[in-house]
Amino acid sequence: MKDLSQQPVRAVPKIRERRPKKSKKMEQFKGVKIPSRRVRGQISKADYEKALEYWGGGCAVTGQLTVEMHHAKFRSSGGRGTWRNLVPLIQPLHRKCHTDREFADYWRQELEKRFGPWYWADRFDLYKAGLIPNATHEAFEKFMAKEQERCGG
Repeated sequence: MKDLSQQPVRAVPKIRERRPKKSKKMEQFKGVKIPSRRVRGQISKADYEKALEYWGGGCAVTGQLTVEMHHAKFRSSGGRGTWRNLVPLIQPLHRKCHTDREFADYWRQELEKRFGPWYWADRFDLYKAGLIPNATHEAFEKFMAKEQERCGG
């Protein structure tokens, strides 16, 4: 057996140096900083209110006031948190959108009829696709208003 009393005692505990986490570089396109996918999928209070106003203040199907906002084009598929991609639904119908593909497809088709094929996009998507000259809110809204008018929505 080893005699432990013969081993030196460390006065200072061994501490691992912690390195700062690498920050993810923000994507840039033609000098414009593009926020992360996660940030762009979030619903702002203004977009939430605008979607509620558009759909009559309640569930798009039943009219009930207690609603959950549904991303018609799922965030996992690149759908953004803009009001044109949102449908207020009561909780059972929102759950149905995530379990019944036909019901979810219905809402995607409905929004495309109303707002055009870019209903799910935000200003950065349109800018990267070359559909608007710059990534401003004004250029985005002008494009989307024309699309909505073209579709009759």
